[in-house]
Amino acid sequence: MKVRDLRAKSFKFVLSYIVIFALLTMALRFIQNRSWFLGFFFLISSFLVGYIYTLQKKVPSKYLLPGFLLLFLFHIYPAVFSGYVAFTNDSNGHQISKSDAIASIIESSNIPASDIPPIEFRAATEDSTKKLFVTFQYPAGKYWVGNTSTLREVGSANPTGFTILNFSQTQSMANDLGNIQVHMAGGLIFSPQDFKTLQAGKPVLVYNVAKDELTNIESGVVYRPNNNGQMVSAEGEALDPGWKQNVGLRNFTSIIQNKEIRKPLLAVLAWTIINAILIIILSFLFGLCLALIFNFPRLASKRIYRTIFIVPMAIPNVLSVLVWAGLFTTQTGVIDRLFHTDIPWLTDSLWARIAVLIVELWLTFPYMFLITTGAIQAIPKEVVEAAEIDGASVFKSFRMIKLPLVMRTLAPLLVASMAMALNNFGAIYLLTGGGPTFPNTNGNAGATDILISYTYKLAFNGQEGNNYGLASALSILNFILVGGISIYGLRRMKTMEGIN
Repeated sequence: MKVRDLRAKSFKFVLSYIVIFALLTMALRFIQNRSWFLGFFFLISSFLVGYIYTLQKKVPSKYLLPGFLLLFLFHIYPAVFSGYVAFTNDSNGHQISKSDAIASIIESSNIPASDIPPIEFRAATEDSTKKLFVTFQYPAGKYWVGNTSTLREVGSANPTGFTILNFSQTQSMANDLGNIQVHMAGGLIFSPQDFKTLQAGKPVLVYNVAKDELTNIESGVVYRPNNNGQMVSAEGEALDPGWKQNVGLRNFTSIIQNKEIRKPLLAVLAWTIINAILIIILSFLFGLCLALIFNFPRLASKRIYRTIFIVPMAIPNVLSVLVWAGLFTTQTGVIDRLFHTDIPWLTDSLWARIAVLIVELWLTFPYMFLITTGAIQAIPKEVVEAAEIDGASVFKSFRMIKLPLVMRTLAPLLVASMAMALNNFGAIYLLTGGGPTFPNTNGNAGATDILISYTYKLAFNGQEGNNYGLASALSILNFILVGGISIYGLRRMKTMEGIN
């Protein structure tokens, strides 16, 4: 017994040290990449794992720690980060730091240096790293070997530690060679113009750190930073790329002030709420009717029928929605061919919304059928029998006894289903893609879009570029909407007292 305990204890320590080593490795990797938050998170996690699983003897914390760390990493951190992004101009062209943006602008402003003729070079690979370099002579008598990130002076055209490539080998590495830019002192930049010569260039823009401005040395135009993270001239010419910076509440105010965002947003918000209410009501009524039917004692083959009705839950939702999309195809779809119709299911606003409701009903009614069946069967038979003895009809017994008891039991689940319906991204995106698209919305909003799918389009599929800041602001509004409706529903139905 002691030997077994010793082995278990040794295994526990070995496993703990493996986890600690993995966490420290990830921490160092993130810190090297300047991802400070995640780096310190994994660093602190390694210390917590080491302390709790090797030193502390309290058992509850050993079960709570993994859940807490995963909760923080996959829920709290993304939520906090989304909140941070909502107050920035994070979008296409505004995703790097200011220093990197200015360096990129200066580098892209290179013009050929007419006073420096083309310089012959030879491609070489470093023996230790196998990275590609170019060796050249500039000026006469000074030899260099370098690439985009490294430049060093060497004693000859054949530096030690490097293997010179022949012409065919150089040609085989054309893609890597074309990306090389050797930065020399004085702002000169050498880049290959063919497989034998380097062309010298110099930036036409010069950055003044003290004045925080870029100056075009040829035209004299001065570019200064604006409030949107870009260098702009007095005439309004903006240089790309920009940089990410805090913009305060601008993303939230633009939702109200910008007509191109506000107008489709109101339509999307209205359909989001209407769609959620309709699907909860329809799926609940459909599931309740089926549950009442299957509750009749004389109904035969109940197990077979119940299995059939639960099939939609067994099929993956993604597969079900894609199958329904094929069924709804106009003219060539099974539905139109079967009934000899020509209904534009996915291209007309009204029919697309009907199609969405049909698919959502197909996906949700089995769940409602199961929970309502359980709620009805949980009603004490004595209560129903007492109502029958008092002369209550079947309908009155249902309306006065069964329905109130079922609603009291299912109220929290209906509120939770409402929250899920407000965020039913998969069915919308896979079936209609949010379409058909509204006119004058730059393709960002459609008749079947709900708030979460509209947010996704702004973040990843925007016609004017991906706008992560605005999408994060909308996701916060979506969170407030879902959370507010959920809290109101629970309080209205007086279920919080039962939960507590």
